[in-house]
Amino acid sequence: MVDATSDLVYRTNHDWSEVDVVGGNLLFGRPGSLTPDWLDVLVHPDDRDQVRDAIARARATQTPFSAEHRLRSEDGSWVWVSSRAVPIRPIGGDVTEWFGAATDITARRQHEEHQRLLLNELNHRVKNTLAIVQSLALQTLRGTDDMGLACDRFEARLHALAQAHDVLTRQQWEHATLQDIVRTAIAPCLVDDPERFDIEGPDMQLDPQRALALSMALHELCSNATKYGALSARPGRVRIRWRAEVVQGRRSLVLSWEEVGGPPVTAPAHRGFGSRLIERGLRHDLGGEVALDFGTAGVTCRITAPLPNLEVAA
Repeated sequence: MVDATSDLVYRTNHDWSEVDVVGGNLLFGRPGSLTPDWLDVLVHPDDRDQVRDAIARARATQTPFSAEHRLRSEDGSWVWVSSRAVPIRPIGGDVTEWFGAATDITARRQHEEHQRLLLNELNHRVKNTLAIVQSLALQTLRGTDDMGLACDRFEARLHALAQAHDVLTRQQWEHATLQDIVRTAIAPCLVDDPERFDIEGPDMQLDPQRALALSMALHELCSNATKYGALSARPGRVRIRWRAEVVQGRRSLVLSWEEVGGPPVTAPAHRGFGSRLIERGLRHDLGGEVALDFGTAGVTCRITAPLPNLEVAA
């Protein structure tokens, strides 16, 4: 039975001062006796007190020993094991020895840790998303006299946020390509005429925070262009260009939005939520600079952001 099991099988004397590896999954090499300091040598430093306490408790109560801890394997790596040993004693007598087995649970512990990280990440994302939705609702509905129009804007902004989430979900929320973010954001404007945008830029990857911020900003630019700017009349067009360059000694993303051929532009009397989202939101989330200009010939926007967490594909 010992030879057939995948567990590490061991036995100890009554006070655990002598431990013999009988066989099974030989994490320590060949069967044989362990040195008296086996606990300090083989058990992970962070787990030693736990194992000592479990041994002391088992000896005091003469009940089975049980603990999950890390052991040093023969190659020097740490292996998680679930160890259990039962007391052996003559009827009516004291414990004379312990017989136990340790099961390798490294894969299970790694899976549990991965699940914990995923739950923490999910909780973080949900809180961030709810905060964004709350901000969108407050800013969209604040001071409005037309609830129908406000609800339409709010729904459109939620849809843009959902589309950006879809792009990130396809990449397991590790990154999103700038090309995907741009094309997803302008997709609603391509229904009637897919040729009204000129897009040019290298393959680049954005981290989730920057991807969401840029997606929302592009949505606001598209909405403004559709209602008042170049996309509100023919032959208006929009040029979107981006590149990586060194700005003030730092490698940065430079993205430009330029509207041409549309009706004359009149600068708004005050900045609405869309403009504030583009200028202040992007400046905060990208850690860079945003220049939004309502020139007579057309709206332009230049975004400059350092690239610590973005990559340019080779």
